[in-house]
Parts: sequence; structure tokens; C-alpha cells
Amino acid sequence: MKKILSLILLLLLSLSLVGCNKDDDIDPIYDNVIFAIIGDTEVFVIEGNDYTDFGFIAKDDGVDINEYVSVVDPVDTDTPGVYSVVYTLEYLNVTTELEKTVTILYANESCSVVEDTDLIECYRNWSTYLHTTVTLKIYFDKNELINSYDVFNEVEDIIALYHQISDKYDTYEGYINIKTINDDPTATHVILPELFELIDFTLDNQLEVNNLFNLALGPVLQIWHDYREDCLLNSNCAVPEMNDLVAASLFTNPDEIILDSENITITMSEGMSIDLGGVSKGFISGKIIEYLDSLNLNGFLLNNGESNISIGGTHPTRESGLFLLAITDPTYTLPYYATVYLGDGDQLVTSGDYQQYYKVEDKLYHHIIHNETLMPERNSRSISIIYSDPALADLYSTAIFLMTIEDGIEFIDGIEGLEGIWYGIDGTLYYSENFEELYLHNTYE
Repeated sequence: MKKILSLILLLLLSLSLVGCNKDDDIDPIYDNVIFAIIGDTEVFVIEGNDYTDFGFIAKDDGVDINEYVSVVDPVDTDTPGVYSVVYTLEYLNVTTELEKTVTILYANESCSVVEDTDLIECYRNWSTYLHTTVTLKIYFDKNELINSYDVFNEVEDIIALYHQISDKYDTYEGYINIKTINDDPTATHVILPELFELIDFTLDNQLEVNNLFNLALGPVLQIWHDYREDCLLNSNCAVPEMNDLVAASLFTNPDEIILDSENITITMSEGMSIDLGGVSKGFISGKIIEYLDSLNLNGFLLNNGESNISIGGTHPTRESGLFLLAITDPTYTLPYYATVYLGDGDQLVTSGDYQQYYKVEDKLYHHIIHNETLMPERNSRSISIIYSDPALADLYSTAIFLMTIEDGIEFIDGIEGLEGIWYGIDGTLYYSENFEELYLHNTYE
């Protein structure tokens, strides 16, 4: 029986091989002339690997006419790009061209193939910018001509630029930045268009949050910063005198910030200083997203300091295409207290009392200061919002954190597409109108 099966298989294999080599499987292009490329007409080769051109078939009634064919093959396997290999048959006063596309892909050595998919995942993190850690994952088709090295370098250039121009602590050679402006507020400073746009955006939008965000609050924020640093570094923990805070607040009128859009300049009144800490990370995320959206990526996950997370495209393996993200437990009892599903264009931004703070007699004083009371009001431990605009989401979350939970819910429910979840002082969770239905996956105790 085994001998019979073996003979049958051998016969089938022989017939298959004969069939593959028969010229009459190829339709003539005219008369009895056949002309065809052997193998695929679209080939993908990784940079530096071998590439073999299997050639062509050219016959007239079974007789080879290869001598009438010329081939232009510019493929360079050491140089990524898309190449066209052209085969030209000039025979019987007829010219026929066939074309094969050969794509030399970037090696993308720092990347890996996502299991059971045709996608590549590439990852990079930066910890020297924005006083935080920025991480980025990108996903793209394995046959897509994308150089992850170039992508990450471009993203780093964006981060580095905004780090230098928005820094309020240090100056950088060749840049007029926030510290430069604050050190000499009455001077007319010519600034980069990128910084002008960031400041202008903040001034245009801060009025939307019930006077709970003010980029000109710098003099008050500086006092709180100095007291926090004195506590953390020297264990000298105290609360600023209200008289000092009120005196500083006299120099926080945003109307005294003069922007000249024609000359790209800024000037302020004596004693003023600006602080973009509550909006800059979201704004920078928006600039990175603009760049990533210009590429042919399948998806990306951008984490700008844990508190600003941006989603693009679809998840590489989840059937729904959604990304499952965790929201940090502000008590650190658990790694996270809730998980949410986010899709293309969603931003998850969190503000809370658990990252930058100090304690005086067991009372916690965080870094988000109320524009009117001049104090770090605590109505919840954290607020996480989901919105489509990363810069506005950053500004909104900062302001909403200072609202009562009831006022915050009313504020969020009044803006289409904005949703939020609060972790209350006692651990109770609160939600905006549609948060649970649209985004919530699970909660944890």
C-alpha cells in the first residue's frame, strides 16, 4: 500500500514540475511571442541582504529570443529605496517593456516583528528632556520603506527644541527661552516661532477654564517651588506666608504680556514671569503627533512623562484595534486603579497630587496652585481626562484638578468629546457622563 501511495505522489510531483515549465502556460503578447518576468514582480529585500534576479522568458514559438532583450537593473542592496528593474524586448519591429519593483528596506535593527503579524514594532525612550521620561512605540508594515532610526531622530529633535525653548530653569546657547524672558521681563525678546506659538496658544485658551490656569502665575509658583525644594533637600518644611503670595500675585496679570506676531517678540511688565508647565507637555505631544501622522505608520503609542499619553492608529494584535492603558493609583497601593481602552487620536492626560509635592505636619502640598486662592487646593487625588487635542487636554486637566469634583464633572460634560475619571480623596471613583460607557475597561481595589 505504501509503495502505491509513493508512486502516486511521485507521479503528481512530476506532472506539477512539468506544468510549471511549460511555455504554453504563458499567454503570448502577440503572434507566438511570449515575454514574461520569472518570479514576483514586486520584491522586498532587507538592506545589505542578497538579491537575486531570476530573469525572464522570451521565446518565439518555443525558440529563445533572449538576445533581443535588454535589462536595466539599478538595484543597490546597500541603499534603501524603491528600484525599477526594466526588461525591454525589441522584436519584429515591436517594443515591449516589463517592469519589476524591488524595494530595499531599512534594516531597522532596533526593532522586532510583532508575533503572528506582518508588522514591525520599534521602541525608543528619552530621559534627558522635559524633566521627565518620554517613550515612543511605532508600528508599521514590514514591507514599508520606513527608517526607524530617522523617525526617532526627528522626534528627538522636536523634543530637544521644545525642551530648550520652554525651560524655565536653564538657558541654552543660541536660544531665547522662558528663563531668558523671565530674567529680563521688560526687555523685548525676539523668540522662535515655535515658542511664540506655544505662548500664544496658552493665552488664547486659558480663559476657557474658569480662571484656573494662568501662565503668568510664575512669581507665585516660584515661591511654592522654593519652599518645596527647601523641604525636600533640607528638611526645612513650611508653608509660604500668605502675605508673600499675595505680594507676588500682583505681578501675574496675563494682560501685561505683549506679543507681537509681526516681529515674533514678547515683553512683559516688571516683576513678571511665565510658567508653561501645565500645558507644554501636551503641546509638545501635539507636535510629535503631527509628524508621526505624516508617516505611513499602522499605529503608535507616545508616553510623555506618564501623565500625557497619545494614541495613533490601531493596536497591532488586538482585534478591536484599541490600546489598553492603565491609570496610576495615586496612593501607590496598587500599580494602577483603572484600565481604559483608547483608539486612534485619543489622549489620556492626568493631573494629581502624587508626583511633585511635600508635606508639612503630614499635610500634603502639591505643585498645582490655584490662580485665585494661591494655594494647592485638593479636591481629589487625581483627574484623568480623555480628549482629542493633547495641548488642550493638558491645560484642561491642570485646571480641572483644582475644581471641586462636582464642578469638574459639570465642566467636562459641557465640552463635547471630553471625558474624565476622578480618584477621590477617600478613594471613591467619580466619572463624567460617558466615561464608563466609552472608555472604561476595569477598576481595581
